[in-house]
Amino acid sequence: MNGFVRRLVEALRTQWDELGGLGRAALAGIIASLGVAVVLGFSIPAAAGRHLLEARADQIEATVQQLADQGLIPTRIGEATEEFDDLVRLKLLGGDSVRVKVWALDGTIVYSDVPELIGDRFGFSHHAVTAPLGERSIGVSRLDEEENASEREFGELLEFYFPVFDSEGEVFAVFEVYQTADSYSNTLTRIRRNVWLSIGFGLGFLALFMGALTLAVAGVANRGRRQAEALLSALSRAQEAERKRTVGALHDDIGQPLYRLLYGIEGCKARLEPGDPVREELDRLEVLVRDIDRTLRAELRKLHHGAPDDLGLGPALEELARTISDEGELTVDVEVALARDPEPDARSALYRAVAEGLLNVRRHARTTRARVRVGSEDGRVVAEVTDDGVGPGRREGLGIVTTRERLEAVGGGLVVEGRRGGGTVFRAWVPAAERDDS
Repeated sequence: MNGFVRRLVEALRTQWDELGGLGRAALAGIIASLGVAVVLGFSIPAAAGRHLLEARADQIEATVQQLADQGLIPTRIGEATEEFDDLVRLKLLGGDSVRVKVWALDGTIVYSDVPELIGDRFGFSHHAVTAPLGERSIGVSRLDEEENASEREFGELLEFYFPVFDSEGEVFAVFEVYQTADSYSNTLTRIRRNVWLSIGFGLGFLALFMGALTLAVAGVANRGRRQAEALLSALSRAQEAERKRTVGALHDDIGQPLYRLLYGIEGCKARLEPGDPVREELDRLEVLVRDIDRTLRAELRKLHHGAPDDLGLGPALEELARTISDEGELTVDVEVALARDPEPDARSALYRAVAEGLLNVRRHARTTRARVRVGSEDGRVVAEVTDDGVGPGRREGLGIVTTRERLEAVGGGLVVEGRRGGGTVFRAWVPAAERDDS
């Protein structure tokens, strides 16, 4: 499971890096647009619903105010006139409006289009509590209150409560109108559908545009990456060829003359008597030539260690580990389990990555032991350099950046991260060699 998570993180990190600045900005724009669209998809219908209810309330309130201006609204049982009842049935009842009630401030119904309700007394519902205080209120009732027993046959209703003021501005009654919620709900459903359709079309066009832009950018980036990969591959081959030429030139043009010079010195010494001053000078020259030869051999070994093509990846890494261990600063253990080396360019890049990892251990880890493990994993050859030192630094140096670019140029990658319990894991990978079935 940990391996799967690690590979997933590596894949996501690789994809994020490959997007580039413009691609990341485009992705951020799409995510932000999606967030705004979702907010609008919920907020617009909610605002439209509030405006619908407010518009209905304004129409009803205008009629209630006309009745109040004419002094027709009753305040006690029996005060409702026939004219008031006729106006209520003419101007308010019908269509969506199914019930009208007038409440005294003590909760007594002093008028209703259903005479049987007149005289009943109830506490004001939670929708109506602001009306006696002078503010109209609107709510959606599920008719679970005791006072709604006669309205339950209508299903879900909209409740509108209006305070009725006297000439001195005091509330003397509460006017209530019930309307069926069907047309309101249907209208709100159409609004939601149209809003989400509009948002969907808008996001679709945005996605098409951003997709086309991303593809165009990706095409440019891919061309650039292919060119970079080709240049890095050519550079790697040129470096390898130059290394081999340098090794040959040093060995043939300097090493062999040194041998001849050393043999000449030994021949001259053989012709001279012991204690001869010339012989003593030749002794000093012989020591100097042998020192130069030893230094040259050491440099040739270092150059030769950069040649996994000559030795194979496993032997080259083992030789590198022996050389580093012999220098006394760091003991390196190597474990290579490969059935087949990667392709030459990938092999060279992976070898150089391990060398860079060990160099970082020597420079920064403050430890005396490191381990190199190479194996196959999911179609890749993976090399890990681990240590138990102080852990990775906060910033990556030029060597790490260059190594990662070299690996990516051959289809590989590099991750440097802290190790649980302390230390660093330097993990590099390249594609495994394709099988030759011929």
